[in-house]
Amino acid sequence: MNLPLEKSRSFVLLILLLMFWGSVCLAQGIDDREKERIGALLANAKKNLNKKRLVVSLNQAESALNLAKNIADAQKTWEAKNLIGEIYLTQNEFQKAIHLFLEMSMQAEKVNNYSVSANGYLSLANIYSHMGAFNKAAETYEIAYDQFNQIDYELGMIEVKSAASLNYLISNQSEKALASFQKLLELAIRDSLAYFKLIAHDGLLEVHQKAGNYEEGIEVGEAYIALIETEGGSDQMAANAHNQMAALYLTAGENEKALTSLKSSETIGTRNPTGNKILSNTYRLLSKTHLALGSQKEADQYDSKFKTLKSRLPSQAKYHPDDLEEAEIVARDLERISRAIVIEKDLSRQAEEKTKRNEILSNEIARLKFLEHEALVGNRDLGHSALEAEYIHQDLMVAQHQFESTERQAEILRYKASLVRRQLELKIAQEEKLILTQEAEINAKRQQIYLIAGGAIILIAIILGVEYVRVRNLNKLLKKQQATIHQRNVELEISNATIMEKNAKLHKAHDELKRTQANLIQAEKMSALGMLTAGIAHEVNNPISFVSNGLQILEENISEAFDNLSTFEQVLQLDDIDEIKSNYNIHKAENASVSMLKKDTADLLEDVKFGATRITEIVDGLRIFSRKDEKKFKKAHLHEIIDSALLISKSKYKGRVQIIKEYGVDIPAIDCFPGQLNQIFINLIGNAADAIEGEGWIKVMLQNVSGKYVRAIVQDSGSGMTEDVKKKIFEPLYTTKESGKGTGLGLSITTDIIKTHRGHIEVRSKVGVGTAFILTLHVDLMKGKEEAENA
Repeated sequence: MNLPLEKSRSFVLLILLLMFWGSVCLAQGIDDREKERIGALLANAKKNLNKKRLVVSLNQAESALNLAKNIADAQKTWEAKNLIGEIYLTQNEFQKAIHLFLEMSMQAEKVNNYSVSANGYLSLANIYSHMGAFNKAAETYEIAYDQFNQIDYELGMIEVKSAASLNYLISNQSEKALASFQKLLELAIRDSLAYFKLIAHDGLLEVHQKAGNYEEGIEVGEAYIALIETEGGSDQMAANAHNQMAALYLTAGENEKALTSLKSSETIGTRNPTGNKILSNTYRLLSKTHLALGSQKEADQYDSKFKTLKSRLPSQAKYHPDDLEEAEIVARDLERISRAIVIEKDLSRQAEEKTKRNEILSNEIARLKFLEHEALVGNRDLGHSALEAEYIHQDLMVAQHQFESTERQAEILRYKASLVRRQLELKIAQEEKLILTQEAEINAKRQQIYLIAGGAIILIAIILGVEYVRVRNLNKLLKKQQATIHQRNVELEISNATIMEKNAKLHKAHDELKRTQANLIQAEKMSALGMLTAGIAHEVNNPISFVSNGLQILEENISEAFDNLSTFEQVLQLDDIDEIKSNYNIHKAENASVSMLKKDTADLLEDVKFGATRITEIVDGLRIFSRKDEKKFKKAHLHEIIDSALLISKSKYKGRVQIIKEYGVDIPAIDCFPGQLNQIFINLIGNAADAIEGEGWIKVMLQNVSGKYVRAIVQDSGSGMTEDVKKKIFEPLYTTKESGKGTGLGLSITTDIIKTHRGHIEVRSKVGVGTAFILTLHVDLMKGKEEAENA
């Protein structure tokens, strides 16, 4: 009896579930389209900013900010605000820029979001330094450093320390600049950050050069030039280092050494004309050096080159003591104004909330008075009414007291938070003390080990003496065994043939192993492709629907066009001119529909072309991924390889992980096996997506390292790795994924591929923060191999 009813209920439930799923997919699609619009607006705004079209750039950035707020995208909101601040700074709109970042920082501090507030203060400090308010900038850098320190974000602290050091340098605060750059160098060495090591050496060399510290400057300069060669510093860095060392040599009277350094700088500068400012300084120093050497002709030639090149360079703003003092006053006034505006907004908001609470309280009082009136008018017991009125009055007093104590409770909570912070600082100090105690114990144990090792050496010496005596006795026995050894030599000669045969088999097995390794890489690639098939099918299905729907409607439009053409042909076949004109006027009204038909047909063709182009892109990405590479390297662009990997891996991150691309300018093509590098980035992007639970972001960056190397960085906001896991991730068959979701071969194969390309890979990770893989690859790998073979 109830079976049809149960079936109908199940059917209705299924329909409702499908409707809900459709609405969710629609909402996700809308968010994706909004993010694409925001990305396009920000890209166009940056282009217009580079072209100095500031008004257009600002409108586009503000539109992107509004869209990002509507979909609650924190990353896009931050990017839009940063760009708006940069536009304000270009316009010298310091008040607007300061207000933007100060409001952002103060709001983030209220909710203890120190990551956002620290970045805001860093931007504020950069603005103050740009204005010439160097002391105010230094104070703000310290605030940003402390907030990054609270969340233990080391890269942020190092970035702040680098900016603060440059601020001291350009403000001629030599002692502070020296201490700050030395601290930056310690942090960069501790965390193996090549870029910041280069920045620290550059700053230290300039500090010593300005102070005339000859020995310290030369020592830092030689270490700096060696670091540029090993870590891939730019040509501009090398030329500037040679110039500063030449200035030190001239100060010390070592003119020949100065000339040698300047010739190296001139060679770099003429090869790379982008550093015209550095080259002009080289010409100026060369003129001064030749003059010191007594070569007046050469000095005049370089002086002429210096003046010619300097006239082409844009003038540089110079700060005077009065300007700097005024800049400090202006900066502090602007911050005070902005801070007052932000506080006034907060107070206004609090006043509105207080007004709402007062209205609620007033309404409650009115209601209670009404009840009291009702009690007096009715035939209730007067004593009971008075008692109830007293209770009501007491309730009102309690409510009023609670309302007045709300703000005091908020103040108490803030005080408790400061106490907790101080307790944490005390706990950190105790842990540091414990670490020092443990280090002392380790040193004591080390001394014990040294004593044990010394005793062991003495014991070994005694044993060796006894063995020496025993060996002398054995030598007598060796003479008797020479005949036996001769016989054995004959036997060894016979066995050599057998060994040669085994060597041949080993070589054959080695070749087979190499082929197996190549097949294993291809098999792993095909395995990954199999896991991503569903996503690729979905990606191809969308453009196919464009083509299919467009062709269907085009067929209808063409049929309609043929009908109109047939009608006009019949009219033209009539014999009577008047009848032709009459029929033409009848069908003339259809010309409007023909125009619409032409427009619709053109639009449909564009849709079909878009779908076909999209399918071609997807197929090209699969072709790059699935093919076997040739035996020789070929030139390829990394951004094309990465885009192919992102396309193939899209099913792993689509809808929950945001992809951020930061491809630097002038990224050269490199010698490589494109298919193998494509497999590396699929592994890294897939691992990054798996490490992110829920929503997050993956950032892919490309950097040109002095034209000799290309550095690729894949960074994620995932769960991070412990030190134990980080030590094992490149071992074959090691995986942290569940059974059936990973083979443990991806990163092992990645290491082999990097070795094949004579590159370098390193990983940095922190639990709760995320992971970054850094790949460094040669640009002209074939050229390097040929030079090595010729040498």
